[in-house]
Amino acid sequence: MKARELPAHAQEYTAMYSSEWDAIVTDPRLMQVPVDDHLVHRGDGVFETLMCSAGALYNVDAHLLRLKRSADFIGIKAPSLTSLRRIVEDTFRAAGKPEALGRLLLGRGPGGFSVDPGECVAPSLYLVVYSASRPFMERVPAGAKVSLSNQPVKSGGLATVKTCNYLPNVLMKAEAARAGVHFSVGVDPDGFLTESYTENLVLLDQEGVLRMPPAVHHLPGTTQARVAELASDAEIPLSEKPFTAEDALRGRELLLIGTTAFVS
Repeated sequence: MKARELPAHAQEYTAMYSSEWDAIVTDPRLMQVPVDDHLVHRGDGVFETLMCSAGALYNVDAHLLRLKRSADFIGIKAPSLTSLRRIVEDTFRAAGKPEALGRLLLGRGPGGFSVDPGECVAPSLYLVVYSASRPFMERVPAGAKVSLSNQPVKSGGLATVKTCNYLPNVLMKAEAARAGVHFSVGVDPDGFLTESYTENLVLLDQEGVLRMPPAVHHLPGTTQARVAELASDAEIPLSEKPFTAEDALRGRELLLIGTTAFVS
């Protein structure tokens, strides 16, 4: 039988680690996840997106710590940070790309198709490394077009952990596409902006203060935290203060910040 030709998108996948084999593969045809992993059919897992830039991993420890915090929140035992970092480094090295992204997934594990986490034998871990696109501002130097989302914002503890249940984020992205804009942003019940589908919001107001909404209805970002560190080093005033769409329109600049978006 003739081997099926790889679709174009799969050709961008350069390496994958799977705990099912405790090994790394570089053939996209072998990059598979068991269908009975609760990660697949229940979204029962957590994840992080990692970046390699100029051959170096960016902010990786912050991502691994957040993965562990997310896993602890939903009761999945994560490997040690030392083991996670070794797997990440080995898989990116096997990919051999100086500019790449990696999707790190920690699932409840395979074992059945019910909602019961007790049927899972052991947690699963997968890491897929794939080609990185150019930063948003290189592709769209004029800046982003943004609309307000009609999707209900996340609430409670699950709003602040990075689980694999991203259906609200998916719907926000689809909403932005229908509106012909680059990003849609959430609005909480009090009228304050929260986040985009995968990016944090930061407002540079008229007084030159960087305002970052408190993480109540959105995920605290690792790149946002890094921006705060750099701003503090540069003695730029910071404020963890919510803001509305009207505040954003009056401000100097509204920034969208994320690992893959950089600062847009």
